[in-house]
Amino acid sequence: MSYILNRDLIDYTENHKDPMIKSVNLILSQFSDVDRQVPSEYHWLFSSVESITEQLKSLNKNDYKKMNSIYWNDQTSNIEAYCYMTLWRSIELIKSCINGLNTKETIVPAIATRSLLEISAIFLLNANILEKTFAELEFPSKTIVFSTEVEGLVTKMIWGTRYGKPEEHLIQTNIMTSLQKVAKHPNAKALMPTYEFLCDIAHPSFIGNTSYWSHIEEITCDNQEKRVMSRLTNRSFNDDILDKTIWSLAWSSGCIKNSFEILMQANKEVREKLKAS
Repeated sequence: MSYILNRDLIDYTENHKDPMIKSVNLILSQFSDVDRQVPSEYHWLFSSVESITEQLKSLNKNDYKKMNSIYWNDQTSNIEAYCYMTLWRSIELIKSCINGLNTKETIVPAIATRSLLEISAIFLLNANILEKTFAELEFPSKTIVFSTEVEGLVTKMIWGTRYGKPEEHLIQTNIMTSLQKVAKHPNAKALMPTYEFLCDIAHPSFIGNTSYWSHIEEITCDNQEKRVMSRLTNRSFNDDILDKTIWSLAWSSGCIKNSFEILMQANKEVREKLKAS
């Protein structure tokens, strides 16, 4: 399936006054380029604590470069795996959203983009933190370099959860905390209002119900309204739902693409620093 909206939606978005909605087709095209370049299967080289210990045991105690390589190759391998997991998850949601929009569904695309906003916010924060950290990372001669902060973040990125009773270091950050951090950026002013709107659609609440309110067919002599409710695709739609869904699709797709590229490049630079050390 391609990342292309149907003709009606292309016309609707290209003539829209909101810059983010107007740019959705270009953003989806750019995201599609990334999707074509990534594998559909990835071999994750994972090292447990026991494996790391065994690898280090076999080294000369003065082989600092090799020790650093074992530690940082493990971190970058985990980060790369996280990048693919996050991208693949996003691809499923984006395709589901596009398919729903193209067939004039409202609820499923809205809920999918709500999830995309959550994923993109966390992905963006993690990418920015690691990019900054890795840019400052150095490997001085005869020095073992490690980072408990990077290790903790990478662990939470992959294994973090709020389900059940996880250990303290695995408790995932509350999604609202991440969204509110991102929303402080001047270009993300619409993020929180849009997210809260989409949450109301996901819940059994008012906005989701309005998706099926088509139009008022008649007002009776005693001032009652005959309201047409419909699930037909030719009904009158709630434009707010459509606009906020498309805005979220565009914003999330762009953030996820950028975050993926930022982290993959940061990983590459760490590995190059290791080789040069």
